[in-house]
Amino acid sequence: MKTRKQRGFSLLEMVVTLAILSIVFGVIVEGITTMQERNFVETNKLDLTQESREFMDQIVNDLDQVGFPSVKMFDPATLVSKTDCTQDANLACGFISVTTNAIQFEGDVDGTGVSEEWIQLVNTNGPGAVACTTPPCVIQRGTLSKAAWIAAPGTFPPFYTEVNGVMNTTVFAAYKPDGTSATLPAVAGNGNLGSIAAIGITLYVKSAQTDPKTGLYPTVTMVSTAKISNIQTLQ
Repeated sequence: MKTRKQRGFSLLEMVVTLAILSIVFGVIVEGITTMQERNFVETNKLDLTQESREFMDQIVNDLDQVGFPSVKMFDPATLVSKTDCTQDANLACGFISVTTNAIQFEGDVDGTGVSEEWIQLVNTNGPGAVACTTPPCVIQRGTLSKAAWIAAPGTFPPFYTEVNGVMNTTVFAAYKPDGTSATLPAVAGNGNLGSIAAIGITLYVKSAQTDPKTGLYPTVTMVSTAKISNIQTLQ
């Protein structure tokens, strides 16, 4: 009986097969890596957008309460002072100061009573932080009850970082009722605070992570305007 010889793969066929498999595997790995990098970039940009949007929404809501409750909402007989809103913890003076990179104001922002609130563009987060002139900057926010502020003037609240990587140093603008720009800085005594009817907010934020494909930093730009509903009481 004759036996049939069974012929296996030659060395050349094995080499060609392995080469083809290596190429296919390489393409698959590259595709997965690219997809992961792109997903990382998109997730990072989404987080950046969400962080900036949440800041905008919170600040616009807070600014809507500037000067609330005002002197017109009280019986004059119940006020500590009929002419000086700074002496009464239940009365909001409204804007204390407005510059292109910082705002201080009073208002009942959360329904628990009048608060003193600071929104500042600074180098690093924390009380007494220096105003930022060279980006990237940090937007920080702090609140303190007006009663505590009156009891201990100059006491600052804990500050919390709202947005990192801010690249513009002019964040705030002020507008009069007719839509024209109000002069900044506006502080008590210079007569500009009472003319502010709206605050414009602009944020240009850059991610701390680069896009692995382009080598560029993803950026987000947000613009919003907060209308001031309540009458200014501190001039």
